[in-house]
Amino acid sequence: MKTIQDILVVDDDSATVEFLIRALHCQGYLCCAAYDGESALLAITTARPALVLLDLHLPGLTGLDVVAQLSRHGLSHVPVILMTADAAAATQLATARFPEYILKPFDLDELLACVARYVRPRRRYARSHTAQPSIRSSNDKW
Repeated sequence: MKTIQDILVVDDDSATVEFLIRALHCQGYLCCAAYDGESALLAITTARPALVLLDLHLPGLTGLDVVAQLSRHGLSHVPVILMTADAAAATQLATARFPEYILKPFDLDELLACVARYVRPRRRYARSHTAQPSIRSSNDKW
């Protein structure tokens, strides 16, 4: 039986992937990672994520290539939030009316709000003196 993950994080920058997975895990999401477009497609079919956070500029298949492949494989129902540091690309995504994208460096609270529109966390950490330390201040951007 396949394991259902909440979120697949796809970026060729391992520091970004690690940061996002840690931040999402602290919010109660289960995550898996991929570092290129080909691995992302494989992970989508095996991990069955409820949401994909997908970098636009990846080695090999780009984020838009992955989105196109999802449609060809009957997986267009999987929600995708594209991430990009390229302001011109973000403008093109907006012009093309791509449903969800976020510009890097992103505000983590904004990203979490965007994620929450698609996926509910599985668990919440109790806020107490034994809780996980905060990974950021409310003004941090990644």
